[in-house]
Amino acid sequence: MSLAMAAVFISGFGNTVPNDFIGTPALPLLLHVHGAVFTLWVMLFVAQPAFIARGSITLHRKIGWLGVALAAAMLIMGVAATLFTVHYGYIPSFLPPAIFLVMNLVGIAVFAGLIAAGIALRKRSEWHKRLMLGATVSILGPGLGRLLPMPSFGAAAPVVLFGVGMLFALAGPVVDLIVRRRVHPAYYWVVGTIAVSQLAIAPLAFSPIGGGLLAVVRAQ
Repeated sequence: MSLAMAAVFISGFGNTVPNDFIGTPALPLLLHVHGAVFTLWVMLFVAQPAFIARGSITLHRKIGWLGVALAAAMLIMGVAATLFTVHYGYIPSFLPPAIFLVMNLVGIAVFAGLIAAGIALRKRSEWHKRLMLGATVSILGPGLGRLLPMPSFGAAAPVVLFGVGMLFALAGPVVDLIVRRRVHPAYYWVVGTIAVSQLAIAPLAFSPIGGGLLAVVRAQ
């Protein structure tokens, strides 16, 4: 799963990154820093399961504490990049501004919550690895949005993004059913949290709260 999601990120951002560096005007430094932090997280997420697979548990634990700092940086840069993007109009054309704003902020909140739970349950490996997997699934949207032909979906683009993201969220429970003959309880929390948060995006975005937040961000 870590390799599959890394492939989504690399393939998706590979469609835009070259122009981000050579285009005129180029993307602001803040978004480059955000991208660098995001890339480090993807690299870490691939490396950590590999360490466990080769039996390097001590190294996994040591690197894990660096991952805590990186997750905190992800949270800060994710919020900063979202607010910057909305304020200066770098929003993808296939997403309404309010949807983009709320979707990103909700995704960052879910990521932070699942990461915090994963850290708290780090000594219970069956929970820990599923929570960390779910956290990374929750931020898969930007990669998917660049990989899929989103403009061709028109007004259904947010629904397509939600549906494809949920396929990744459900992959773990399906494997559990095949291999273990039962779904681990952690997945009920992971999939439930991701699904509920995604379903709440549109009502929040088009509510007075969402509209007010969008107005504030644009005005700052």
